[in-house]
Amino acid sequence: MTTLKVGDFVWAKMTGYPYWPGKIVEEDKDVKKPKGKSEMHYVRFYGTGDHAWTKVELIKPYEENKETFSVANKRPNFIDAVKEIEHASERRGKGIPDTSSEEEESEDENGSDDEPLSKHAKITSKKAEKTTKSTPKRRKQPKKQNYPSREQRFSSDTPDIKLPSSRRSPDTTADADSTTQYIPREVMATDKKIGFIGLGIMGSSMARNLVETGHDVTVWNRTQDKCTSVIKAGAKQGSSPADVVQQCDIIFSCVADPNAVRDIVIGNYGVLQGMSSGKGFVDMSTIDVDTVKEIAEAICMRGGRYLEAPVNGSKKEAEHGQLVILAAGDRSLYMDCYSSFEAMGKKTFFLGELGNGAKNKMIMSMMMGSFMASISESLSLAEKAGLDQYTLLEILNMGALSCPLVKSKGAAVLEGHFPANFPLRHMQKDLRLGLQIGEELEQPLHIAGASNELYKRSKAMGYGDRDMACVYRAVNA
Repeated sequence: MTTLKVGDFVWAKMTGYPYWPGKIVEEDKDVKKPKGKSEMHYVRFYGTGDHAWTKVELIKPYEENKETFSVANKRPNFIDAVKEIEHASERRGKGIPDTSSEEEESEDENGSDDEPLSKHAKITSKKAEKTTKSTPKRRKQPKKQNYPSREQRFSSDTPDIKLPSSRRSPDTTADADSTTQYIPREVMATDKKIGFIGLGIMGSSMARNLVETGHDVTVWNRTQDKCTSVIKAGAKQGSSPADVVQQCDIIFSCVADPNAVRDIVIGNYGVLQGMSSGKGFVDMSTIDVDTVKEIAEAICMRGGRYLEAPVNGSKKEAEHGQLVILAAGDRSLYMDCYSSFEAMGKKTFFLGELGNGAKNKMIMSMMMGSFMASISESLSLAEKAGLDQYTLLEILNMGALSCPLVKSKGAAVLEGHFPANFPLRHMQKDLRLGLQIGEELEQPLHIAGASNELYKRSKAMGYGDRDMACVYRAVNA
């Protein structure tokens, strides 16, 4: 029997995937080894950057099995993975340090691909950030149109003036076409100064859209490096949340969870310390109703106005200004946010009293998380039944269940590629908050409860920062 060791090039198979080129590497301390008596190695897979503990019986030496496995899959990402491992093998044969093709450009800075994946991920993230800094992309502006003035848009005395068909006033609650392709548009930016706090996966794109549609924007983020690309696009940088509030008329925030919201609002140099009469604070984070009301009370006690505005959508929608915004609270602030919402989203709903935004968001997230778990179970069952998963996914995409979630997340599952468009830990947090609403209202939520346990298990397996589609790993473990 062949003895395998760290550094060996191999073919390895995870449940639900074909044999894939990879390399045995030192274990990532952030990923727990599954319990059991089976002998396992920690494998990094070429082409995807994915990694996993893999049973030794599912690992084959690379060279000895190349003819068998290299022709078994014609998908582009598989072919790229084979090219990468061949490149690494060739370099090793020449006595050149063993690095992947992505790292070869700057070996001293990036290090070897023998490093644990947690470290490798940080290196890759820094490299991507440098690329963003050097080549910021600007939204293409369409041919100038004769838009009605702000006063005309909101006046009840001008019924003959209509917005372009793709953009309605935020007052409307007519159904939005979620399949409408994004069309770059010209936004009439407000003359109010806009602040944006929180430049994570979603917030950075939302702030960029504000800048690129002509808004005067000042930003702040706990990790200041994340401000760089937005500042290069034209934003200014505040020194603290309080400083942003002092400089701006309307301040948006988009952070990870209720604790993060409390920290930026009531913490040292927080929003409250800069708040004064008439200023507006719009929180676009996904948080529970109690936190919404707690923050609203604190803002209003300082003479400010508060609006909750969680969003429906992920990284792609944020980048293209195609979010659906669920606003509730102060109506005057909602109207003042018209051009900002127009820059960040394709549709805005005003849902009335405070808390309705959070409730709607929780329910939608609960449905999406449960559906993703169901997709994962179906694809796993198909494999166990000896069916071709790609064929099943194609059938699903041609029927009544066809939707962006099935198309994008289904493909991510089968290709084993999970870039964090919507981090799994955020989905688990949303499910937990949704279950809290059910608990308060004594509404049984059996499916959501079971789904939440799967996401919790995925987090325990080390996939919290990967995309929500990684729940498949817990289903198929």
